[in-house]
Amino acid sequence: MTNHHAYSHQELNPNRRNPVAAAQRASPRGGLRAALDPRPSTLDPRFLLHTLALVLLLCLAVPPAAAAATLTLDTRAEPTAWSLLYGQQKVLVYSFAPKKFKPYVKELSPLGGENILRDAPYDHLHHHGLMYAIRVNGINFWEEVSGNGVQKAIWTSRPVCTETGTDGQAQARFEQVLHWVAPQDGFLPDTAGSALLIERRVLTLTVTPARHEVALEWKSKFELGGKSDTVTLSGATYHGLGMRFRQDFDALAVHRLAGTPDSPAGPRLDLANNRQDLSPSPWAAVSFDAPGHPATLALAGHPSNARGDAVYFSMLTAFAYLSATQGLDKEPLVYHRGDHFELNYLVLLYPESKPSETLARRIEAWRQAKP
Repeated sequence: MTNHHAYSHQELNPNRRNPVAAAQRASPRGGLRAALDPRPSTLDPRFLLHTLALVLLLCLAVPPAAAAATLTLDTRAEPTAWSLLYGQQKVLVYSFAPKKFKPYVKELSPLGGENILRDAPYDHLHHHGLMYAIRVNGINFWEEVSGNGVQKAIWTSRPVCTETGTDGQAQARFEQVLHWVAPQDGFLPDTAGSALLIERRVLTLTVTPARHEVALEWKSKFELGGKSDTVTLSGATYHGLGMRFRQDFDALAVHRLAGTPDSPAGPRLDLANNRQDLSPSPWAAVSFDAPGHPATLALAGHPSNARGDAVYFSMLTAFAYLSATQGLDKEPLVYHRGDHFELNYLVLLYPESKPSETLARRIEAWRQAKP
């Protein structure tokens, strides 16, 4: 029965028996080749409609993650901390709780990675992620015990998030006004007249996925408050812009400094046996070869800072630490009423090992630009 029906179908459609002849009959002008080609002409409206439909279908099939991400403020976070997301990933948390001694960067994460900072560890409760602190007129703003100074947050802007390029680069910027006050003045309703220093801090976070880079620019502008006509800035060897790393990174940290034109790789610091290093340099870096989530962090000071290149404090035992200082332990800085001074630093973070040559090129371009 089946063969009979197939045969009958052939009989009813003679073109099945001789497709070449059928093609010649069907297309006397286009010739054999055109007739045998089942594809429609590109000028055929049906072809154009089919093509447009296919393009739209492919565009709709691209998942949202394929589009370039942007930086946004996580409004679910606590009101005294700015939590910035790149796409769905949290990359920075800046804490400015009013009952704390100072504001600081609580979390900082490389693209696709996890936070690398540690906040308030049991051994040093005053170590807060990435923070800036020194001594002013003998008052200690680094430690956090009775009698220490307070960096009082007076005003904090909401982050402004923008896209800065077609390659997915995104940026967020916010400002903060701080009064550096003695402990007895910390709870006064108006501290402008009692402040030792008035600081305007500007933090700019830039994410560049093409370089796998998270960059944080830290800019602080200072002037004297009403407390004194003269201020003396001093501190310990590590006082400045310092950072404490998460505990599982301590044993993995490899510290290095900027190299020279003849030796761009730079020296790898030997910090064994409780050794600490204090060296002036254009920049310093720490790499962590953590299984599954390696990271490289670089810290650079701008040459416009007082005394030029920062003096970097590097430590590995009993925990990894890095800070950029102005050598205030050896020579204090003195400012008078009417003086204004700035500090500009750059923090770079990558989810991979970065060679010194790559870091040097990136940082030198920043150092050559006006802060």
